[in-house]
Amino acid sequence: MSPETPTPPRVPAPPKRALSWLVRHHVFGSLLIVVFATAVIASQVVDRTDFANSELARDVEERWGAPVTQPAPSLRYVQSGTIFTELKPLPFDKQHVQVQARMNYRKRGLRYFSGFDFTLSADYAVVNREGHDIDVAFIFPIEVDKSQVLLSELQFLVNGAESDLDLGESGNRLVWTGRIPQGATSTFSIRYRARGLDSFVYKLDPALPARDVRLHLAVEGGENFDYPPQVLAASSVAPGRDTVALDWAFQSLESGVSLGVILPSEEAYDEVVATMARRAWVPFLGLVALLAAFSIRHRRPLAFYEAYLVAAAYGFFFVLLAYLAAFMNFYVAYALATLGLGAAVVLYAKRLYPEERTSRLAGVWAATLGVPTLAVILQGYTGLIYTLEILAALLGLMALSTRASVRALLSDLPPGGQPPHVPATQEAR
Repeated sequence: MSPETPTPPRVPAPPKRALSWLVRHHVFGSLLIVVFATAVIASQVVDRTDFANSELARDVEERWGAPVTQPAPSLRYVQSGTIFTELKPLPFDKQHVQVQARMNYRKRGLRYFSGFDFTLSADYAVVNREGHDIDVAFIFPIEVDKSQVLLSELQFLVNGAESDLDLGESGNRLVWTGRIPQGATSTFSIRYRARGLDSFVYKLDPALPARDVRLHLAVEGGENFDYPPQVLAASSVAPGRDTVALDWAFQSLESGVSLGVILPSEEAYDEVVATMARRAWVPFLGLVALLAAFSIRHRRPLAFYEAYLVAAAYGFFFVLLAYLAAFMNFYVAYALATLGLGAAVVLYAKRLYPEERTSRLAGVWAATLGVPTLAVILQGYTGLIYTLEILAALLGLMALSTRASVRALLSDLPPGGQPPHVPATQEAR
């Protein structure tokens, strides 16, 4: 008799407990509400040109200045007594520039713009090494809208004596003409006050070598900075308390380069709110799980409209925070939104679960909204805060699993995932 062929094991049907749990606690609809609200507000606040009915960037540039690009002046010459037809370039033997900037931040909506007021003082020197006197044209370019930067207090000295600069035909340069004797050294000094936005760049003439180039840029009102693209980093940096000083020093450069810096900035709270909103769906699932635990404990399942109202309040937190922060200090707005909506949600949950302690419901709001959003604000500690919160939740679950009441409650749950029978009077309540 041949051995009996073993019967293959029976593969059970996929369990439906998880799906029925999600449907029973209205997770899909609630999550959809939160995702929609947070996606809308995140897309709105990161569009920095239009939030809270204001054209932010354009409005600030029209009122408070624009990024400053200051090209180095140039010298063109001909032999004295000849006609200015073919001007030859003449490189400077010295370019010493000092920029004193004071930050003047401008808040529009959720963004702080890095406005700054500055004074530029520049000294130039050139030696006539030609075998004859030369007639020169000193050309100082201005590549900014003078009405935006409010160019003022312009002062120009030639060999220590005040001289006038004529506005060129194009209106974007200042011109001085004069004579430099054979073998003589001429000095030029120019000074002006203006204002700018975000960055300052000093561009050397790309067609000429440069000698003895120095740029000193001192900033008050901020210490964080960056470099624009294609700009040489500073030779030395001296940070201080709410100040930073940068120096560039080169004895000779064979080709023109750009020197400059992106001025210090305040934290961009639009990015903070957008990051909070993009991450909100994860802690919201924790809120749903905790509410489900309360429902199981009190034998009181949530109606769909109750779950959706809680989800709407959770998602509306980010909308309220964004608009409050656009018109007041961000931290004040954060406190008002967190405590105000938190109080409303806790009171509502207390009506749903009257036997639950208020402190426990408040802890749920803090754990699922307060701590995750605070972790975004404290960017340097984000990972640590998330880790500690997850650790606290894990330890809490371990402690609860040892309680006899919790074990008894879990053992009473039916295996099919259906909720236990709830009396009609209790469900109506």
